[in-house]
Amino acid sequence: MVPDKQQVSEELGRLLASPSFRARKLIKRFLQYSVQETLAGRGDQLSQYTIAIHALGKPKDFSPVFNPVVRIEAGRLRKLLEDYYAAPPPGSTMSISIPRGSYQVEISPLPEPVPSCIIDDNYPSRVSEGPRLFAHFQIADELAEHHPPLLYKLRGDLLLVLSRFRNIRLVSSATLEPRQMPTRQFLLHLQQTYRADYLLTCDMNTDKQGNLILHYTLVHTISDEIIWADQFVLPVQPSQEALNDLYRWLVANAVSLHSGAILRHWCEYQLAHPPLPVSQQVLIHYVAFLRDTSRYSFATVLESCHQRLKNFPDDSKALVILARLCGYDHVLQYNLITNLDAEWTRSARMALKLDPGNAEAHSVFAHNCYYRDDYPLSLAELETARQANPFDTACEYLYGLGLCLMGEWEQGISLIQQILAIPFNQPSWYYVLPFLHAFKQQDYNQALLLAERIQDFGYWGELARATSLYKLGRTERAISELQQMLHCNPAILKEDTRTDQRKLSSHQSLAAVWATLAELRAHLAAKPA
Repeated sequence: MVPDKQQVSEELGRLLASPSFRARKLIKRFLQYSVQETLAGRGDQLSQYTIAIHALGKPKDFSPVFNPVVRIEAGRLRKLLEDYYAAPPPGSTMSISIPRGSYQVEISPLPEPVPSCIIDDNYPSRVSEGPRLFAHFQIADELAEHHPPLLYKLRGDLLLVLSRFRNIRLVSSATLEPRQMPTRQFLLHLQQTYRADYLLTCDMNTDKQGNLILHYTLVHTISDEIIWADQFVLPVQPSQEALNDLYRWLVANAVSLHSGAILRHWCEYQLAHPPLPVSQQVLIHYVAFLRDTSRYSFATVLESCHQRLKNFPDDSKALVILARLCGYDHVLQYNLITNLDAEWTRSARMALKLDPGNAEAHSVFAHNCYYRDDYPLSLAELETARQANPFDTACEYLYGLGLCLMGEWEQGISLIQQILAIPFNQPSWYYVLPFLHAFKQQDYNQALLLAERIQDFGYWGELARATSLYKLGRTERAISELQQMLHCNPAILKEDTRTDQRKLSSHQSLAAVWATLAELRAHLAAKPA
């Protein structure tokens, strides 16, 4: 098709004015520049460098080797164009696309609608499942020639690290040619052959100083969307400590339950494309709860868990999640689990019995042991969980939590601070324990700084801010935060007459905060209406 420039300009205008594109300044400039260059006959000259300089406003010393911004934005742009033309508005007679492997725009008549790719998930599964991951490694020839032992170690270690995570399924791996971007045909092959949901690529190269540059990219095979991309620099002869830092960084960003891009994207995509596969509902709802710890979200995953275990009582993953929910019910005080003591103990013990090699199973059992005042066994189980999956930042955080709960504050907070020092998108509730520690040390300014970072975790953000502000003499704002906390959980200020472990005020680690809350409550009661 020979495009009519006026028609293409009109179509481009419709695209840029659509809701999907309206607020995306970078992507709009990217698309405008690519269309203009293509219509001017210079489409074959488009490259990451020219787009970065002329469309994205990057400096002339921009290097696509060290900055994948063009590839990331191109992936987002392709996805937006696919979504737009899945249901084109009236008036559109052509489609604008940017095929993979090129940045040159392709103009073509609107195709007939085709059914979207649907993966059959109606096979029997007795254990709740997560997304499937295919990993492949791209190694430059000169690297393979000069550093074979290190490269084989990196590849082997990464596969071993990924294989320890129960919430994803590592289906296979391969080594491809250097800097070869996966084609749509390759992604379809991964879906059809391995039923892979995500592709993790590692492109290995060196910089001018001889350092090893590892470029990681995560691609959703169904939508062809790049969901995460970053790089890690290693010396040519890295220490084991440097390698461990790499693995923790990769896990935190890619596969961790609390922060990994795979589970976050998978959960959002599945919820946006119902119906949910039966074998995946529990994990999907649990991941959704971790990102929105509201009472409604908690009730949803709890119901999903009970329904799953009613049909599959030996589902080890659902049992782990149920045990975790018992802990959250205690901390968030939702009180939605009727017989919490028995439910927590039964699910934690059964999960460990069914999957004794699972780090999460040992971790949930450890926290149940603490709840039952069995501190020595709790500490032993935390150590076992750590050994079973030493690079899981989620398990490491829960290990630090366990130490703090048992009074080992310095060791526990030191561990959590090490986790927070890793560059990744930490959940805001990771700052609850550092807040408690600062409050315990009577460093109320630091406590308030940490409290400001706690969002979307039941009433804890408001509780942390209210008590810190009150200690700093900022009573009016403290009362405002207290009132917001009451809006989230009206029962939190009621006199708690329980004598069991459900009474949060009985925890020694919370004594100072709860005493301050009682002072603030008395101040509020004495305040004239």
